[in-house]
Amino acid sequence: MALPRRSFLGLVGAGLGSSLVLAACGKFGGAKRVKGPTIGMLQFVDAAPPNAVRQGFVAALAKAGYVQGKTVNFLQKDAAGELPNTSLVVKQFVGDDVSMILAIGTPPLQAAMQAAPASLPVVFCYCSNPWGAGAGTPPGGVGQHRANVVGTVGTNPVGKELDLARQLDPGLKTVGLIYNPGEPNSEFEAKLLKQEASKRGISVEDQSVANSGEVLQAAQALAEKKVGAFVKIGDYATIQAFGSICKVGLEHKIPVYSVDPPDIDLPGCLGVIGWSYYEDGFAAGELAVRVLKGESPAKLAFEPLSKTELLLSKTTAKALGITLPEALLKEANKVVG
Repeated sequence: MALPRRSFLGLVGAGLGSSLVLAACGKFGGAKRVKGPTIGMLQFVDAAPPNAVRQGFVAALAKAGYVQGKTVNFLQKDAAGELPNTSLVVKQFVGDDVSMILAIGTPPLQAAMQAAPASLPVVFCYCSNPWGAGAGTPPGGVGQHRANVVGTVGTNPVGKELDLARQLDPGLKTVGLIYNPGEPNSEFEAKLLKQEASKRGISVEDQSVANSGEVLQAAQALAEKKVGAFVKIGDYATIQAFGSICKVGLEHKIPVYSVDPPDIDLPGCLGVIGWSYYEDGFAAGELAVRVLKGESPAKLAFEPLSKTELLLSKTTAKALGITLPEALLKEANKVVG
């Protein structure tokens, strides 16, 4: 992952501070280790989308009889949004002799592949571009990926997101995008969004950010350019600061669209079309169960997500002076307000 030197040094400095906290956590935080496999679960940040993924994973294992504290041990960590911490945590997992690593997101997946032995199974999810992370080549079939790595592929449906925005504003010409080009997932999906926008005759005004603290200013800059809507891709900076984009959208009467279902509850988010993160984690959990029962990850294929959810906000629509079509409301999986 290429980062500007100043940004990288800042991450390292922050990571060193966080490492003291992580190192103090101990092996199981005082919990007794039960007989059964131990799974180290690592996510990059503590946020609603990756949390929902983890919950789905745990549910899939429970359905198969792997219950925390009874037949399986879960060692859960997040990297506090700091890249150096991902490798630190993976090394802790290896020292704790885990049976498997669950990598929730691209930075944890990269760390698991770099810092864990090739003999340790790694299951990933919440990841749109595992090929960019070095996990394999598309589409990730048997023989097309690292022998110890398998998981789900959730490239966000950015084309459908644009279609939703165009459906609610047939005259939409320009959308605003905020993302961190230093993240492989973000860079990949930003390119994909621009390709899909071009097909639809929509131009993309983008603002790059290095972290969540820059998102508000970026949103304000795009609002000044009179973009017709804000759109979101898979990006950690905007996951953590999406409320700032929604706030600017409300202030300037600009619709805001997302690919993360939990965002629909934020004032200012008009619509979401994206994957069910719980189902993403559940599918990854089913792969993990197969590995725990003896199947080799090398003999399994990556699984692409296919079922999207549509969520709409009547509350935000009213604030923006937009009428949501009745047919679209009936189609929605969830309507707020």
